[in-house]
Amino acid sequence: MKTTKHGFTLVELLVVIAIIGVLIALLLPAVQAAREAARRMQCTNHLKQISLAVHNHHDTKGTLPPETYFVTAGTTVFDSELRPTMANWRVRILPFVEQSAVHSVVDLNQNELSDAILDNYGQQRISFFTCPSYAEVKTVESAGGGVGSASGVKYVSHYFGVAGALGQIPDSTSYYKVNPLGTLYSVSMGPMTVAIGPYADSGAIVVNGKLTFAAITDGTSNTFLVSEISWDNPGFQQWDWATGTSTHSGIAPMLSAKGFSRDIPINYGKKQEVNATVSLDLNKPDGTMSGAINYAVRGQMCAGHGIGIWGSHHSGGCNVGLCDGSVRFLSETTDGKILVSGASRDGGETRSF
Repeated sequence: MKTTKHGFTLVELLVVIAIIGVLIALLLPAVQAAREAARRMQCTNHLKQISLAVHNHHDTKGTLPPETYFVTAGTTVFDSELRPTMANWRVRILPFVEQSAVHSVVDLNQNELSDAILDNYGQQRISFFTCPSYAEVKTVESAGGGVGSASGVKYVSHYFGVAGALGQIPDSTSYYKVNPLGTLYSVSMGPMTVAIGPYADSGAIVVNGKLTFAAITDGTSNTFLVSEISWDNPGFQQWDWATGTSTHSGIAPMLSAKGFSRDIPINYGKKQEVNATVSLDLNKPDGTMSGAINYAVRGQMCAGHGIGIWGSHHSGGCNVGLCDGSVRFLSETTDGKILVSGASRDGGETRSF
């Protein structure tokens, strides 16, 4: 007998294609979720590496690294434990994270880092200073923008030191004290006026800090050390990772450490329109309330210089490194009173996470 072989009909072919399409549609979210889980784990490892470097700095230098160290104009006395002036905390931990090539750019025992040295640092990428879930790792700066801001492509950091809490202490009528050097004033930034300061001074990474772990009386497992700010256009992420706070002529932006405010939840900034503002009741250096201040939450200068709008490209929250070296994922629904309690090193708050 003679048999006739038939190929696929058009209908059968379309059915097969449809089935394959459905399978791909079902599998793609799972693949993306697996990739994001891997990126989030890598981000966690970055924060662990940074936290370990801070511990090594403490063991070697005797103190936690300050956000930066500065001296005012005309001052020639340098603190041997805090020098060099102008170096932020990220620069200071380089010797403890096997970054000898980058670290060799300058002798950190000298008194001061020049703008040229800071620019040289910023042009070199430090992979564990960036979150793998956020693809933007470069910044293009124009000349004349401040400390270490010569024009050219540099690399940012998505991890910021926790300078402390700002605002009212939970379950209290008192306010967190701030660094008196961070005076409160406003500056025009294009379409908006941004309030600058105050600088939080109740955390682990503070301006001119000479803190030890003994100063963290709330407990190292209850106190934030480094947190993540890696969402689109937060403003200060446009600066490079090596840029610090100080200049001889005064106080420049606090760009490597940020304070928490309980009025701004995690991921709040990335959900707002550019140039949106929020009204915050902040404090004076003596711990009394200064009155409501409108702070930018998204745009060129995010929430002024003292507050960080914590968040990330991870779904539903961001990673935070604690002073004991552990890392936790904080949900964007975390109560603001818990955030400021964790940001404060010695507030004695009753709330924990």
